[in-house]
Amino acid sequence: MKIRDILQSIKSFGTTAAGTNSNTDFQQLLAREVAASATAQPVAATAAASAAGRVPAPLRLQGLELTETTINTLDSFSAALGNTALKAEELEPYVTALEEDVAALLEAKNQMPGNDPLAKLLDRVATVSYLETAKFRRGDYA
Repeated sequence: MKIRDILQSIKSFGTTAAGTNSNTDFQQLLAREVAASATAQPVAATAAASAAGRVPAPLRLQGLELTETTINTLDSFSAALGNTALKAEELEPYVTALEEDVAALLEAKNQMPGNDPLAKLLDRVATVSYLETAKFRRGDYA
């Protein structure tokens, strides 16, 4: 008895009150949504990515190499700071290299658009490197 009630409700579910098939309503709804999505505005991230694509590949490669070199120098400097046997004068080559890296990073960053993700990365690495050199020059690591 219950199965008959369920089957009866399933048969009536496929039609609307007007007696039309609900599949056509779905197809019309789908067609309207597809048409609406075709006229949608591009996503902001897409616009930013296309703006970032205008940076020449050699400049991007140079920026990435500078970033990697600076991070490696920061790692070496950190390890040298952990070695208590080293004197402050022996840390000078690391600090000088970091100062040169900061100048190169900022030069590369200035050649890129401000909204470029790589320019933001270069700026962050340059900032951290500058802070470490400033701490050393100030005498924090003496």
